[in-house]
Amino acid sequence: MSGFDCADHYLEHCYLVQVPRAPKDDVYVFEVFGRPPKETEESWGPEVIHRANLVKAKWDAISGEARLEFNRRLKSERKKAGSWSLGNNAVQRLLGKELLVLVWAIEGDDISIEQCEVAIRNWTGLKPEERWWLYTMTAASTGYAHQTALGWRGALAKALCFGTKQDVFTLGSMMGRGRLPPRKNDGFQSERNSERTKLESAALKVIASHGDASAFA
Repeated sequence: MSGFDCADHYLEHCYLVQVPRAPKDDVYVFEVFGRPPKETEESWGPEVIHRANLVKAKWDAISGEARLEFNRRLKSERKKAGSWSLGNNAVQRLLGKELLVLVWAIEGDDISIEQCEVAIRNWTGLKPEERWWLYTMTAASTGYAHQTALGWRGALAKALCFGTKQDVFTLGSMMGRGRLPPRKNDGFQSERNSERTKLESAALKVIASHGDASAFA
């Protein structure tokens, strides 16, 4: 199916990606506030906000990886895989927010195709919740298509496009991130095992210095 987890953009709050046929034309991204019609409405048209433009070459550089990321998530939820096609592509609301974080980061004329490839790798390193937060902060003040490079839009470009193809700065693998060692759940315990406490403390020190506590798992 074309699009990702959105059957009808007139009925669902979603994002609409318009992919042109001509290479010289831009890709347009809109937020569509779709809703079911009221019984008293003979016809209805959802409110739309123009969120971004992107040159076709940059879209081609990121669309494949974005498709893989979205389909991986949809598969985990046992939903149908999606795809991009020419024309309108409806994207489920949360996935659309994540896509816009990436699009906003690379939309500037000063961002090269190589930097787009860096951005997609840094973007995939972020958790969905982190992308949603970045979207919320950006859209609150600079969420319209014409607000390129302003405020949070400019910050996204600096953060996600930092690095090179040979030395990618992956936000999701930064030092200072890791996972605590697994703890057996024996119900509600009033006292913690002293050895377990020591192991947790050691793991936190490793996370702070190296960013990986997997050896303690």
